[in-house]
Amino acid sequence: MQTHKTIPARFNLARHCLERNATSAPDKTALLIVGDVENLAGAERWTYGALDQTVRGVAAGLLDLGLEPGSRILLRVPNNIDYALLFFGAIAAGIVPIPVSALLTAEETAHLINDAEPAAIAVSGGLGAGTSGSALVLDDDAIAALKAFPPASYADTAAEDPAYMLYTSGTTRRPKGVVHAQRVALGRAPMHSEWEALGHNDIVLHAGAFNWSYTLGVGLLDPWSVGATAVLYTGPRDITVWPRLIQAAGATIFAAVPSLLRQILKYNALGPEVFSALRHTLAAGEALSPALLEQWQATTGRPVYE
Repeated sequence: MQTHKTIPARFNLARHCLERNATSAPDKTALLIVGDVENLAGAERWTYGALDQTVRGVAAGLLDLGLEPGSRILLRVPNNIDYALLFFGAIAAGIVPIPVSALLTAEETAHLINDAEPAAIAVSGGLGAGTSGSALVLDDDAIAALKAFPPASYADTAAEDPAYMLYTSGTTRRPKGVVHAQRVALGRAPMHSEWEALGHNDIVLHAGAFNWSYTLGVGLLDPWSVGATAVLYTGPRDITVWPRLIQAAGATIFAAVPSLLRQILKYNALGPEVFSALRHTLAAGEALSPALLEQWQATTGRPVYE
């Protein structure tokens, strides 16, 4: 089991995920963003080298705007590369990103803004910030400018410093902000060898959106921690997409909620060729019934780890 018995005093999550891989394998694909499964060659492809440079550029741009380490930036952007760049760019600068869903209402967004008191709010793709208080609002042009900055060095953050903040779903009461320390990347390491069985040769396809904690953790943070390739889909939510994308991308690990696995089985004719590269599936976010577990494993010939 991979463990970190000694947490270093100084640690930056973004640096941990990107710098080592950018040095050892700069041309390796870190992220593949697919909008059209039939045109995988035209997918947005980011190498570790390019990702490292751009994330540090975003960090430099945020600091140039006057944002200070420890301040917060709320991310209200569509499901695209800007989410990942702003999230890791803020962490690289020691600024605390707060990812929120693009589907929130104006009232829900206003509550989060009033509660979190961010120094800045990034909004793009026609999404509104609603009430922003005294926060600096970064629109499409401002976000594009951030990505053009010369890269800064990673912030010399402490392992206990805040890295990012996530809000609970608010199913039964008002959402609450949960702050994650920089060292959370090390705390997740045991999952790499246990639940995820994740290694640097894996291609991880996550079915979630960028703003969800399940996607940010299992879909990006964990693959990049070990130097693997992450694949995310941003096209129309057609249930027939997933088997085609699993096969086309050569995904070795597929991560989803159980309800999506159920729909895939129901609405697709699944042959063994679809899962030729797949090693296993990860299920989280909902309870996985024994019947669905058995059906998925029988159909794919691969295990499900819940």
